[in-house]
Amino acid sequence: MKTYSYQSIGFFFAVVALLLGVCSSGEKQQTAQSQSGQMAMAGDEHAAHADMEMDAIEPTDESIYNVSSQWKNRHGEIVALDRLRGKVQLVAMVYTHCEHACPRILADMKRIRDNLSEEILSQTNFAIISIDPERDTPQRLTNFAYENNLSEDKWTLLNGDQGDVLEIAALLGVKYKRISDTDFTHSNMITVLNKEGEVVHQRKKLEDQHPRIIAAIEQAAGS
Repeated sequence: MKTYSYQSIGFFFAVVALLLGVCSSGEKQQTAQSQSGQMAMAGDEHAAHADMEMDAIEPTDESIYNVSSQWKNRHGEIVALDRLRGKVQLVAMVYTHCEHACPRILADMKRIRDNLSEEILSQTNFAIISIDPERDTPQRLTNFAYENNLSEDKWTLLNGDQGDVLEIAALLGVKYKRISDTDFTHSNMITVLNKEGEVVHQRKKLEDQHPRIIAAIEQAAGS
């Protein structure tokens, strides 16, 4: 019978222990990666909103003032869109509970406003159309305007029926979709309308295009 020395037996068990350690480490790493992946997949839907920006589609040539829909402003008053006729409009379709793209869109609109001359500013209005009319009630729009210093003489905030919102979105080329009870994914768009409510320029992604937007507003104002 073949015999083994204590040294060879010790070496054998050392190798086995090393292999077991490597396997255990690999399993732990795989487990950690799996848990990490599950946590990422189970992340809240706000993260999903940030990653699911919807591409815009081409707008129509039709004026938004041709639609017959009626809307509510921040005071709950019924208004028609053609009430905006006669001024250049900088328009965004967002929702006030948004925590990702919408605050950036609003901040960009404010920066554009702050870089307009007094003459051009007097011919320009800033319009926020909610894609979440169920929650963006007139009272909510009032609070939102107050929290963000949106003056009534320059900012129009609108709440409308779902069908009317869809119609305006189609005219402007905006896409949006509810992804949970509290969140939407949507096109991150800012639109310039001329004084007759026709699209003359659009920023379709979250990019710094302020000079081009300002130039479009100035041209639409007749400057």
